[in-house]
Amino acid sequence: MSRLTYAPLSVKSDYTTYYGFRGIDRSRDVTALETEKDQNFYVLENCFVDYRGQLIRDPSFYLHKGSNRFPVKCIRFYNREGVVFAEEDAANTHLSSDRGHRLEGALPKDAIVSMTNFKGKVHIFSKDSRMYRYDGFEFSTSTSSIKPQFGVPIQRRLAVAGFKDRPTVVEFSRVDNPDIFLAEEAPTEEVTRAAFIDISNLIGTADQIVGMGTFEANRLAVFTKDQTLVYIIDPDFEQWQLDSRANLRIGCVSHNTIANAGSDLLFCSRRGIHSIMRSEQNGVTIAEASLSDEVEPLYQELVRSTPDPETISAIFDPDTQTYHIFFPRPGNTTTVRLSMNFRAGYENVNFQLGDTLLPRCGGFLGGRLMFGTSDGVYEATDRTFIQDTGSSDLRRSPMIAETPVLWLGDFLGTKRAHTFIVQATGKGRFYVDFTDEVGGDIGSIEVNLDRIEGDPKWGDAPLYHDYSFPFNHIFRGVRLRFRTEEKDTDSEITVISFAFLNHKEK
Repeated sequence: MSRLTYAPLSVKSDYTTYYGFRGIDRSRDVTALETEKDQNFYVLENCFVDYRGQLIRDPSFYLHKGSNRFPVKCIRFYNREGVVFAEEDAANTHLSSDRGHRLEGALPKDAIVSMTNFKGKVHIFSKDSRMYRYDGFEFSTSTSSIKPQFGVPIQRRLAVAGFKDRPTVVEFSRVDNPDIFLAEEAPTEEVTRAAFIDISNLIGTADQIVGMGTFEANRLAVFTKDQTLVYIIDPDFEQWQLDSRANLRIGCVSHNTIANAGSDLLFCSRRGIHSIMRSEQNGVTIAEASLSDEVEPLYQELVRSTPDPETISAIFDPDTQTYHIFFPRPGNTTTVRLSMNFRAGYENVNFQLGDTLLPRCGGFLGGRLMFGTSDGVYEATDRTFIQDTGSSDLRRSPMIAETPVLWLGDFLGTKRAHTFIVQATGKGRFYVDFTDEVGGDIGSIEVNLDRIEGDPKWGDAPLYHDYSFPFNHIFRGVRLRFRTEEKDTDSEITVISFAFLNHKEK
């Protein structure tokens, strides 16, 4: 490990500082992404950039108490304390809870499962199957005969769609009764009775409903693969109306990607990530421009290479303002997690990738983040509510962050560096590897954050968490790779900035 050092006083120096980091940017060539301030990375794996522009390692995860060791394809909180999940084995999909309740062989092995909360129960859906319920004590089958693929609550009704024989129809339960739909409803003029919407005359194509979402209490977004329609829903079905200002020819790839983010609704299309939001000028609007332009080639390749786009799922973590998307890979044994972190108004959107646990789905409630994986349900360790699992099964993948080629403000000139400074905090250690503009190895340093309080030379540093290392190299451009060791699950890393000190030309 390099010792703490500083440039000799006799050396005249220029310096270039990189700070206020951004997430992944794949919109341009790796050689054309240098900005210094608001610097993007080219690779971010198992680490993210927060709203302050700091590079932070992802948390570790532990096996959630009550979880089985089966692959989990869908997960939902039934209350603040526990979750219900769909898991599969070689033959079937089973419904389980962390209280040990289990419904064996409820669905086929390849079933795509979705869940929602309504009237104190988790409602469970799968294409061409009866609806199931879980109330924290037992599983039960809905008394209704309908077989929707997904559903959402709105205005005291359960709205369901994805019918095999009626692909353009949304059915609504009777008010406060999720067991009575049109098939069970007796003829009546009561405004609380079951009702339906058929969008076939509006879309004008043979397209079908692939998902639904709710926002602003009374708005229902109905998605096809190529269009989005927004309805204003009232307990009185005679007051329903189409919001003509909030409809756009942008569709959704999967119901399970639709997630509420505050008052907005996030979803994934074939083109990218989009949002339905409130506009003071135009009412409710759908962001036609993708929020994921910076990673468009990566995103579209992930969508194209997913065998069945309807298996793509996502969740929103409001504590970190992060939208996690899970892309199953061919063979359905691994996944890729693409995460979007942003500030209000999407003014600062950052992207990262992650392979910790290779999660297939997730759930969030009350500060608790859980991932459904091929090995059960895991919970993040850096949350407020951490349960005693009685297990030491802790999972964490190495942090990797790679910059594009950095030219230190001068694309053409040759640089003679003498010092590298990194501002960081946390505990444990990480490494920084350096290569030149053509990939040639320059060197590597080790940063031991445990030395912050004990180093007698620390008082000479200009900033409290500055580490300075000798860096005697000549180059035109340089790439940095921040990483932790493969088996290091303990290090907590935050990188705030870094800088190069170069010999100043006379």
